[in-house]
Amino acid sequence: MTGGPKPAGAEALEELAMEAESAIVRLRQSLEGLPQPDIAVTERQDLSEEELQTLLSQAVATVQGPVLEMRPGAGERPEALRRLTEPAAELFERGVEVQVLCQHVIRFDAELREELRLLEEAGGLVRTMETLPDWFLVLGDTLALVPSPQGAGVRAVRDPAVVSVMRAVFTDYWLRARPFSQGGWRGTRMEDVSQEVNAVIIRMLCTGAKDELVAKRLGMSVRTLRRRIADMLGGLGAASRFQAGFEIGRSLGDDALCDAERPLEDRFGASA
Repeated sequence: MTGGPKPAGAEALEELAMEAESAIVRLRQSLEGLPQPDIAVTERQDLSEEELQTLLSQAVATVQGPVLEMRPGAGERPEALRRLTEPAAELFERGVEVQVLCQHVIRFDAELREELRLLEEAGGLVRTMETLPDWFLVLGDTLALVPSPQGAGVRAVRDPAVVSVMRAVFTDYWLRARPFSQGGWRGTRMEDVSQEVNAVIIRMLCTGAKDELVAKRLGMSVRTLRRRIADMLGGLGAASRFQAGFEIGRSLGDDALCDAERPLEDRFGASA
């Protein structure tokens, strides 16, 4: 049985369909030739210890711009980095500026204070502020290291646009942080740091944040946080956390403003 004549316009439709299929094939081929997004931004897998050491050695030997490291919480780095040779000495020998940004909580840890003091003596710049986002390390314009989403590993970021954004984020936090060397361990400077930490605690608790979240954000243990809250309540004669927040806000007055709202001269006594 043979088919009858094709309806009018059927041949034209078939021709259009064939052209569309050809266009789809060409589009797929062109897309397959493009780099995948995860390759352009980060390595597919965590770097092995050997790969990480090699990458750091190469970067330290060639990087020209400042090396920027953000160390949130209690200042700890990813496990993979703690076992590697510290590259700071070679960077200082080549005249590369090293900037390290930590949280205020490290000022209360004698071991970390000493580590950062030695870093400053060697030529590094250190600042601290109340809270920071996750750890990262920027080495020049085209390379950064970030924590692995799977655990304690490290991955490389190689996309210049992404690295540029990370540098901008670091600079924004850096301009609002307190110089570590001007912090002292007694007197008004240390009291200022302690007040800023207390203000963050109260602000977060008043928004309903749980103790575990507040402690993690500030880089301290839940036990230390609760002891600090108890001390605040006792010192203020407050019966509740909400009342403590009110009393702290009233006692700080203009000082209750966050650092981002103050001129740099007010915060550091000199322009940064």
